[in-house]
Amino acid sequence: MSEEELPKAEKNGENNRENNVPTATADQFLILKHIGSGAYGEVAAVKKLVGNDENQIYAMKAMEKKKMGKNKKMVEHEWKLLTSINNPFFMTMRYSFQTHRHIVFVMPFAGGGDMLTMMEKSCLTEKSAEFYLCELVEGIGYLHENEILHRDVKLENLLVGHDGHLLITDYGLSATSCNSDDAIEGTIGTRHTMAPEIHLKKRYGPACDWWSVGITYCDMRSSKSVFDGDDSVQYSESTVKKRPRIPNCLSPRERSLVNKLIVRDPAQRLGGGVDGTSAIKQHDYFKNVLWQDVILKKLVPPFIPSNEMITNFECFPEHQKGSQFPSFEHPVNLYWENIDYTHPSLI
Repeated sequence: MSEEELPKAEKNGENNRENNVPTATADQFLILKHIGSGAYGEVAAVKKLVGNDENQIYAMKAMEKKKMGKNKKMVEHEWKLLTSINNPFFMTMRYSFQTHRHIVFVMPFAGGGDMLTMMEKSCLTEKSAEFYLCELVEGIGYLHENEILHRDVKLENLLVGHDGHLLITDYGLSATSCNSDDAIEGTIGTRHTMAPEIHLKKRYGPACDWWSVGITYCDMRSSKSVFDGDDSVQYSESTVKKRPRIPNCLSPRERSLVNKLIVRDPAQRLGGGVDGTSAIKQHDYFKNVLWQDVILKKLVPPFIPSNEMITNFECFPEHQKGSQFPSFEHPVNLYWENIDYTHPSLI
């Protein structure tokens, strides 16, 4: 990714590199619990042992350099976004460093878990959903102001931070330098929340994220899908051709907003065109919302998780094959250029 493709937000990561700021090391963290295992690495809850953030709980993602070599551009893409986004409703980098065999990203610990897990217990009330939607709109609007498309807005990528506020995560499918309604192409995203123009392999812009926001809001309120299909082809056809099944539990004000977000023509979709995010904020659904209070986190969260709520995450048995968090003890050193980073607030 070129320098021109970086978001307009503060390029903290680049400044960090240029100033040779010292970063963290693996021995400064205590591994508390292995909480995730994926194609690109292992994730654990950790506690910082030293520094002005001593005893702070973080999420640590460890990726094997040997495996990630063929995905170097993806790692760099994620790193640049994690270190440059400057908005309270996004997962951002706190530290990144490397051991002999691993690239390590250290990020805020989302003690409340992800919203998909929350929905397995019960769907949200209208009041709770409104809280998270306000922060989601503010966050996605920030991305669009910086010419970034998320392209994978869904419950799994919405986390609840230690303070109860939203943390949007997963920038692996995001795109930069998207400054028009037909800025980009490519069938990328999760079919459940993917906009029709992407299913149809057309060029698209920021309006695709607002479709996903509309579908995701319905998912917050109901366990029934807006569209369905037995396979990816059928799901695409359903999204492109069938009438959306708006959840019966939605109030008239909710239904009014959703019906303007889940519009197949991106030019007619709320949030599309030149007005973008401002048009969404002016909808009657948000008539009592003070957006300055949203960005300052003055809205009261539906619940505030404990900083020790590691039990919100599935515990992977240490004996389970492939699930053990790495010990970082390897004799052979593989070098990965320009990965060290410390967030400015921690220097």
